[in-house]
Amino acid sequence: MNLFLPRQAVDSFRDLDLASLKARGIHLLLCDVDNTLSIIGDQGCSPQAAKFLDEVRKAGIQPVLFTNNFEAHALKVMHGHPNVEMHTFACKPLPFSFWWMMHKKHLKAHQVAVLGDQLFTDMLGGNLSGCYTILSSPLSKEERRDTKLMRKLEEIVYTSLEKSNKLKREENHVRIL
Repeated sequence: MNLFLPRQAVDSFRDLDLASLKARGIHLLLCDVDNTLSIIGDQGCSPQAAKFLDEVRKAGIQPVLFTNNFEAHALKVMHGHPNVEMHTFACKPLPFSFWWMMHKKHLKAHQVAVLGDQLFTDMLGGNLSGCYTILSSPLSKEERRDTKLMRKLEEIVYTSLEKSNKLKREENHVRIL
């Protein structure tokens, strides 16, 4: 198994089939924040992200914001949707925060999905911890400086995965083969 390869890819969180996740036995959805649920500079929870988080809950899956960023940032971005549990400074891709969350929720890895836009943090961390990984296309091309560097490294991994016929990139979309 390639540790960077997601199990599923979606264009956006809005395209995630929650009924399919629930049928797969997923009880917990760890959601990245920056460029997955919000764009750089968001000062509050977008109506689309708020609706998505409510729909996740209604589908019988608990959403948790799972970010490497600090709590103050996550609170600012999610302002207006205070009823979502957050786990900040998660140190992704290290699997310890993933495992801690599973332990805290009394769940096994096959019951947890990870939704994020980065191979080196979200997909690698989710795969290392045994979770079901879902790659979302970034919501914006605007990135933080540290993320821009990681995107250059991701390009090498994407190229390798394409050459080995594991995924195909199309305009703003990734298809798992």
